[in-house]
Amino acid sequence: MIGQVKTCPTAIIIMKKKIIIRLIAILIILAACVALTLFGSGILVRKKKPEAVPAKYRVELVKAFPFTEENALKEWEEKIFKNKVVYRIEKAADLSFVRANATDAASALYYRIRMDAKAKHPAVSWKWHVEKFPAKRLPENLETQDEDDFAARVYVIFPAFFFTNSKVLEYIWAEKLPVGTIGTSPYSENIKIFVLKSGAANPGEWFAEDRDIMEDYRKAFGRSPEHDIGAVAFMTNTEHTGSSADAVYDEINLGYKENGREGP
Repeated sequence: MIGQVKTCPTAIIIMKKKIIIRLIAILIILAACVALTLFGSGILVRKKKPEAVPAKYRVELVKAFPFTEENALKEWEEKIFKNKVVYRIEKAADLSFVRANATDAASALYYRIRMDAKAKHPAVSWKWHVEKFPAKRLPENLETQDEDDFAARVYVIFPAFFFTNSKVLEYIWAEKLPVGTIGTSPYSENIKIFVLKSGAANPGEWFAEDRDIMEDYRKAFGRSPEHDIGAVAFMTNTEHTGSSADAVYDEINLGYKENGREGP
C-alpha cells in the first residue's frame, strides 16, 4: 500500500536487545543485593558549612555517607552499563562531595545495606546539585528509552529472591519535566521514578532532599513494601545521547523514622 511505513525487523530486534541488556544490568544489582550479608550499622558525623535543612521528622540514623575522605567511595560498588562515569571525591573550601562526570557513559555506584521496610519506617536524605545536563533533541520523557539520560539519579532498591519481583524507587533531577511527576521506567514496571528537581540551579547552590521511603513506595506501587531494602545507589548517565553531564552528590543518609511505621 502506498504510504505505508514498514518497520524493519532488524531495528525491532536491536531495540528489544538494548532494553533487555539494560534491564539485565539493573537486575544484576538486585540479585547481588539478595545475597548480601548484614552490614554493621555505623554512624559517621561531621560538620559542614552549609546549614542543615530541618528534617520533616526525627530519624534514627543507620548509615551516613559524608564523603569527607579521599577513599570514601571504596565502600561503594560500581555497575557499568556502558563505559565508566568518573566519580571522585572533591573538596572546595570546607566542603567535600562526590563529583560525577559522564561522557557517553552510564555506571552506577551502589551500597548494599539491609534495612527493615516491613516492621520499621525507613527514610533517606541527601544533597545534590546539577552543573550540566545531557544534551537532548527530543522532549524529555520518563517512560521511553529514547534519550533516557539524566544528570542525577538516586535509587532505593528492594530486592526479592526472584529478582524480577524486586522493586526500585528512583529519584531524578530532570531538565524539563515538572517537579512532582511520577512515572514508570521504560525498562521495568517495577521501577518507579520521582522527579524531585527540574531545571538549572544557581551556581554552587545545593539542594537537600528528605524522603519518607514508605510514603513514596505506597504512592508509587499502591501498597506497602513486601521486601526489605537491600541497597541504595546513585548515577549520572549520558549513554543514550552520547553527550556529557556533570553533577555532585553529598551527605547520603539512611535511617528509620521515629515512632515506627505509620499507616496500614
